[in-house]
Amino acid sequence: MRRSFRRSLRSLCIAVAALFAVVAAQPAAAFCLFNCFYTKTKHPIVLAHGLAGSEEYLGILDYWFGIENALEDGGANVFVTQVSPLNTPQARGEQLIDQIETILAVTGKTKVNLIGHSQGGLDIRYVAATRPDLVASVTTVGSPHKGADLADFLAAGYSGGGF
Repeated sequence: MRRSFRRSLRSLCIAVAALFAVVAAQPAAAFCLFNCFYTKTKHPIVLAHGLAGSEEYLGILDYWFGIENALEDGGANVFVTQVSPLNTPQARGEQLIDQIETILAVTGKTKVNLIGHSQGGLDIRYVAATRPDLVASVTTVGSPHKGADLADFLAAGYSGGGF
């Protein structure tokens, strides 16, 4: 009986080592062993960038730092939008509405989940208030909902086309 137990224990250890080797070689697979669709949503996810943002921040870094890929790897349908980098939330929100309508036409869905960073949070709030029929959810990250001291300083110092 001891021999049988040792053989079983040895087989179990080999199986665990093999599983560890597979997971170590492909880290993303570790999350898919039990649930490959942990970020899948009923509606597409729309990412809205902040002030002076774009798909590549300053033309160097991925603005969303891999968030788009991580969500897609988990089963989400993700769209990164692009609005004018420096404009009002109303103007940027209208640009966002145009892109959301295109996303809905392409996907055949009726609503989107909006995620906005910084000023993008103000933009998506505008969209939600103006076109609630397009919006399933609103999530803001680091958005200045109560204003920003820097914006107040700049607005106070600006007159006659300069500071």
